[in-house]
Amino acid sequence: MTTTSSVSNNSAINDTLKSGSSSAADLQNNFLTMLVTQMNNQDPLNPMDNSQLTSQLAQISTVSGLQTMNETLNALLTQTAASRAMDSASLIGKTVMVPGSGVSVAGGVAGKIGVDVPSTADSVTVQVLDKSGNVVRNIDMKGQTAGVHDIAWDGKNDQGAVVADGNYSFKVAATANGKDVSPIALIYGKVQAISGDSSGVLVDLGDGKTANVDNVRRIS
Repeated sequence: MTTTSSVSNNSAINDTLKSGSSSAADLQNNFLTMLVTQMNNQDPLNPMDNSQLTSQLAQISTVSGLQTMNETLNALLTQTAASRAMDSASLIGKTVMVPGSGVSVAGGVAGKIGVDVPSTADSVTVQVLDKSGNVVRNIDMKGQTAGVHDIAWDGKNDQGAVVADGNYSFKVAATANGKDVSPIALIYGKVQAISGDSSGVLVDLGDGKTANVDNVRRIS
């Protein structure tokens, strides 16, 4: 009498699950093929254990259910992303404030910048740096409540002279009772287009600048 091992081959199913190479349908087909083979060749004096069979059927059912759930969630996420992209299209042409640290000066006029203070701070300071990293202007904003605030920079250095046109950067610092409150530097930009990638919906501000729509702090 030819016999096969009982349907306790959980390792076969587990290996398939770990590999991720088969779908639930493939796993079911493989399991049923193995089951029929074992039933045809089982030892009448030592039949298969029903509890083992039930356990493996439950595993197959669970895998199938999880895969169906995963497919449904992926479909919902795709639909949600498409819907968010369509909703965000209304931002095209609007000016938004997003995280960033670059600011340009043209005709002696500096671009608008700001800061997001997560919690009330008793000291907020700003340093504007040239392309070589030299500080050209220090701005003391004093204490600020939590929220988004504009930074008033008139395009001049600490000596009161207008800086040369070009690209600059700025750093913000804020403390409360001597402890850092982790402020976020913000820049303004006009939305040129809406796009998307694996990180979500993006606003295109031109000149290669993009930001996740979730990071938009202000719209005007």
